[in-house]
Amino acid sequence: MQVFSETVSAIYEAAVRPENWPAALEKVGACFDAEGAVIIFYSGNSETDFIHSPGLHDAVKLYQAEDWHRKDLHALRAMELHLTAGDIFDDFSVATREEIGRHPIYTDFFRRVGFGWLMSCVVLPDSDKLVALSVPRASAKGPFSAAEMETLRLIGSHVEQALRISLRIADLDVTTAALHAVLDKIDTGVLLLDAKRRLLFANACGQQSRAALFEAAAGPLVPRTRSERAVFAAMVGAAGGDAGGMEPPRATVLTAADGRRFATRVLPASAAPQWQIGAHDTARTFILTTPLEQNNATDPALVRDLFHLTLGEARLAVLIGSGVEVRGAASRLGIAEGTARIVLKRIFRKLGINRQAELVLKLSRVAGIAPPSPAPAQAVTRNPAADQ
Repeated sequence: MQVFSETVSAIYEAAVRPENWPAALEKVGACFDAEGAVIIFYSGNSETDFIHSPGLHDAVKLYQAEDWHRKDLHALRAMELHLTAGDIFDDFSVATREEIGRHPIYTDFFRRVGFGWLMSCVVLPDSDKLVALSVPRASAKGPFSAAEMETLRLIGSHVEQALRISLRIADLDVTTAALHAVLDKIDTGVLLLDAKRRLLFANACGQQSRAALFEAAAGPLVPRTRSERAVFAAMVGAAGGDAGGMEPPRATVLTAADGRRFATRVLPASAAPQWQIGAHDTARTFILTTPLEQNNATDPALVRDLFHLTLGEARLAVLIGSGVEVRGAASRLGIAEGTARIVLKRIFRKLGINRQAELVLKLSRVAGIAPPSPAPAQAVTRNPAADQ
């Protein structure tokens, strides 16, 4: 899903250009057919601060003018529940159906600003306030699904990393040294390349990734593992505007000499010239590296980008790949078993495989772990209606 990748790119561009946050949040809202998106800084007993997309200006102004922080059911309940980073909540998580029908936040504030539903992801748990990324949607568009809430969780993790940079920049007279210090505090490797794919800058995690994943020789950045070089080169070329022929994947997995594996994304840096790091050459691309944790489930967003699946297909693939039966996976995703089998058949076609055992093996290779032991794999039952 190109929209998701563009949204993540916009979020990191806003990290060092805080004035770009409204545009980035507009993209977040677009991922959910919402009215926009907002980052709320809520303490409960004083005026609430916001970073918001342009379309939510009037709603934010009304919220602040009428002291809605005193009756903000969602924020108050989130604080009562002591939610932390990555926790997702929606209307049904924090309110009863009776409250949704009668509480002033719904019957008064939401009605006047055109909202019907809200979901949020908590970020910055170490703040002395509730800080959350919230997405409001009109009533006619219906409540948010479990799949949409999972997508918000994925986006929220990127927002948290980027927001930490922006908030530190806001408190500093930003010099090159100060920005370097900020970037060193995030746990994602950031590497910035010029037009010739030479390294201009790497934060602390990026320096570790540079040593572990790439050849030591000066010049263009080249992965240590030969079989990974062509895909990496295609990704960097596409991000730098040199793509040609078949679209390269939006993410890949690179392998270190010691066997560790890193999810690697390559994004354009055109909207943030030189990334304000004092580089003498103009940055063309930046690389984000994150170690794949062997004890965690595979990230559906990574699976989507690696195999050119939709996010819905990737979610199903991850569940099946972790040993969940089709019926159980369908139940978790809130879809019919027959629909899940049709989607699974489409996944098989895209990956060039025929059985669930092959899918388990493919996803196990992504994280470099031994495959789980699911129930005996079954071929997908053909549904002629799916091809009509």
